[in-house]
Amino acid sequence: MQVLKELLRTIISYSKWRTIFALILIAASLYYGWQWVWGALFLLWTFRAWRTNSVYVVEALARDDHPFLFWIIIILWATLSLYLIFADLIMMLGGVPHVYS
Repeated sequence: MQVLKELLRTIISYSKWRTIFALILIAASLYYGWQWVWGALFLLWTFRAWRTNSVYVVEALARDDHPFLFWIIIILWATLSLYLIFADLIMMLGGVPHVYS
């Protein structure tokens, strides 16, 4: 137990603990099949891009230089984040009822 506490103290004191936490969460999402984690990441990336007026998808794009692509990416990320979060939420609440004829 002491080793675990020391490990947690070391991770939290490390300046990039958020990145480490995100990587652990991504690994857990792959193992458990959670889609909401990817939705949360897309939402985080959307807000960050909106705040900084730049986005990175294969290459860096600034809103001032490429406004159309910037807004398409923002809309796509926001839509994906909502879809992934609500898809998992709906499945946890029992899924969508199917009507068979």
